[in-house]
This record gives sequence, C-alpha cells and structure tokens, in this order.
Amino acid sequence: MKKITLPSLCIIAFCYSVSCYGQDNSWKDGGPQYVYVKPKKEPSHHMPYDKELKCIDCHQWDGVDAYTSATISLKKTKTGRLPQKEIRQHIVKTLQGNGDYREMYVLSTSFDNKPLGTCIEFTLDPETLTFYASSEKQTEKLFHIAANPQVSLVYVRHRDDRRYFIDPVGVQVAGRAEQLQDGDPGFDQALNVCISTLHLPPGVTLTPEMLQDVRTNQLVTKIIPERIVITHHSFKKQGLHLKQIWEAGVN
Repeated sequence: MKKITLPSLCIIAFCYSVSCYGQDNSWKDGGPQYVYVKPKKEPSHHMPYDKELKCIDCHQWDGVDAYTSATISLKKTKTGRLPQKEIRQHIVKTLQGNGDYREMYVLSTSFDNKPLGTCIEFTLDPETLTFYASSEKQTEKLFHIAANPQVSLVYVRHRDDRRYFIDPVGVQVAGRAEQLQDGDPGFDQALNVCISTLHLPPGVTLTPEMLQDVRTNQLVTKIIPERIVITHHSFKKQGLHLKQIWEAGVN
C-alpha cells in the first residue's frame, strides 16, 4: 500500500474545503451576502444621487433578475440623469459608425438556460432605434432566437490606448428579436438596410444572382429595444451619471 505523506493530506484537505465553498449556492432574501460591499463612507468615485437614498435602495438584488442592480436603480434618483430625448441623441451619435450606423456588436441569446455570445454586425435605424442584421440560416443563434426572442446587444468602442476603464464608451441593449424571411412583411426594407451598409471586399460587387442567394439563404434579425444603457466618460465630466438609461415608451 502506498504511503500518503502529511503534505499530501494537507493539499487534499485544502482542495476539498475550496470545492465545498464553491458549491454553496444557498440563496436568501436579497441574495448571498458575499456579493455585497459594506462601505463605511461614500467612495470618492461614486456617481451623483439624491442624498435621501440609502445604499440598500440601489444595491439590492431581489432574487429574480438583475433589474434591481445598481445601474438600473439609478432611475430612483433624479440627480445626474439626462432627459430621455438627450440620452437617445447620445446613443445615436455613439453608434453612428462611419456614418452608416453599422457597427460590430456582441449578440447574447439563450436556449434552455444556456447563454451564447456571438460577434455580429448590426445596422441601427437612427429614426426608430431598431437594429437589423442578416445572417446565414441554420446557425446556433437563430435557433436560440426562434425559441427565446429576448436578446441583448453590447457595443464597446475600440480604443488603441486601452483606456477602457478610464474613458469608457459603450452601449448595452436589451430587447425583443424578430426573424424575417423572404416574403414576410418588412423583409425587403430590413434587408435593404443590411445590404446598403454592407462592407464588401475591394473589387466585389453584389450581383443580382448574389442578392437572390442572400434572399433565399439568409434571415434578417430585427431587434426592437426595450432598454438601452449608454456608458460615456463625457457624462461623468459633466457631473452626470456615467451611465444613462433610455427606455421604450418613457418620455
């Protein structure tokens, strides 16, 4: 029989204790305590807020979803918030790309409670804040959307100086996706938005044959946003919240 030395036993005991801690998923009212911070005073970098609010008013999880997270709870304070019209203008300006409103996003979908992130180009209609993208049929993300149309988009402006934390610029979209195929109402208009902003390789022209192939073999995903959160360093420099929230139907 092989001897087990004392150091080996220590290592085994240590690994066992860590794995047990990692499996502790007991959820109580307000969520697990280890996710909470216990500040003794307001941090110097804290965003502006109505002084009658308490920490727990914003930093509380209700055990259902993330809608009561600190970001969304900024709606509880009027201090540092822009009007919805101005937030919309900032969103459109941030997502204008090279002037054609086409940018690269991460599309998040979910099927059977399993998430998927996909890099995909979407084109924004600045008048309606609707997003459009065409993609090949029979891809995983399309099956996800067919089963669960609730999706999210994330855009982060690329920076060569890597100052993502210091001067962040990003947009997070939560909304409902619709899949349009050839013959559906609105398909031609949606496909034209995608095709007209398509960045083709040099020397390549979209022929009628190629266009027909696109119509036959691709779907257009249309995303109607319900909530858009924009993060922009310029807001903070104006004494505003770093994040501003636009919501559909809210004036």
